[in-house]
Amino acid sequence: MNTAQALWGALLMAGCHLLRSSDLFFRVGAIKALPVSLLIFWEHFFNLVVLAPALWHQRRAYARLTGRDFGLFLLVGWGASAMGILCFTQAFHYMNPALVILLQKLQPLVTISLGAILLRERFRPAFYGWAGLAVTASYFVSFSLTNPFSGEWARLGTGTLFALAAVFFWGSGTVWGKLLLGTYDKVFVLGNRFLFGTVFTFGLALALNSGLQAAVILDPSGPYFASILYMAWVPGLVATGLFYFGLVYVAASVASILELIFPLASVLIMWGYYGQPLDSIQIGAAIVLFISMGRITAADMRLLEDQGSRSASRG
Repeated sequence: MNTAQALWGALLMAGCHLLRSSDLFFRVGAIKALPVSLLIFWEHFFNLVVLAPALWHQRRAYARLTGRDFGLFLLVGWGASAMGILCFTQAFHYMNPALVILLQKLQPLVTISLGAILLRERFRPAFYGWAGLAVTASYFVSFSLTNPFSGEWARLGTGTLFALAAVFFWGSGTVWGKLLLGTYDKVFVLGNRFLFGTVFTFGLALALNSGLQAAVILDPSGPYFASILYMAWVPGLVATGLFYFGLVYVAASVASILELIFPLASVLIMWGYYGQPLDSIQIGAAIVLFISMGRITAADMRLLEDQGSRSASRG
């Protein structure tokens, strides 16, 4: 890989994270006008429309679907996709959206923890120290020095619970997705993520609202169509595509640094455009969170089984 390719990959990934942060310009306003359940249904539906032809092309793969696979697709579609974005968006009602995004840096901790449980991976003692530091930092990112027993606690606490629920659903979704990718094509997995998610959010939207407001939402000249379409396709599908294309040419260490563009741009948007700054405690805690998660996800944190085996054989 030459320098030009590395630069091109870095630009693609930077573009991905900038597009992801642009979601705030539309989502913050959309949740003030629409119920979250309606918003996430139409986001899933618009993504499914794009991926439906690919699902139809691979329809024979459904014949291989086992009960286990169906359960995993439910976890990916209903959990990682539908509940993840529902909790993520709902958290915006209670706290600065920039904080919600910063807390998503905890997702690898969920993924790694589930991997340890399901795959019996072992980690060096330092891993648990960094994990504890990351969790502590996430507390100060959310609450700063706010009195947790004050009236402010109820609002921030609720928002944090929604944000952490999104962390769990999205972080665990990585594990379920990896299990499915061992059997199915990635486009098939992605398409079913939105298919199952659309079915779930359709039922949720009908249960919580008097209707889907299709006439209003699908009106190209209306106030919602362009915004929801943008959120679904640009920060969603297009940004994800840029990420994977760029990742081919970018080292993992560089990719982890470029990922900081997303929360940094989000903080600046909320600060400059919406007038919701972070205080110095929250900024410092965010830096500690980034450093901690960088160490947690480092390859040298895993304790290889063959090292244990060699030690045992020498004993």
